[in-house]
Amino acid sequence: MDLAALPNLGIAGALVIVVGYLLSANHRLMTANRADRAEYLAALSARETQHTAELSAMRIAHAAELTALRARLGELERRLAELEDELDAERDRRRVAEDAAAQALRGHTT
Repeated sequence: MDLAALPNLGIAGALVIVVGYLLSANHRLMTANRADRAEYLAALSARETQHTAELSAMRIAHAAELTALRARLGELERRLAELEDELDAERDRRRVAEDAAAQALRGHTT
């Protein structure tokens, strides 16, 4: 293009040049955005896969921990029941002993 012809283009020519530049800039920007978006979507997909794996591992660990806690709780409840039975038996023996002592005291005082 001859630079001497530029003054003859006028306003319409200047607008055509500006619009052409804007269209090419927009095309370059959209092409770059497509590539960036594809990279972003790939990274997002990889992170979602990793997150799903982490959640799955955490759920498995949580379930195992709950199973262990339930087993321990069952053992503690069984031990508590044994201690309650032992306490009841001790109370019964104490009542029998107190009754026998009271009986003996009544026998000695009369």
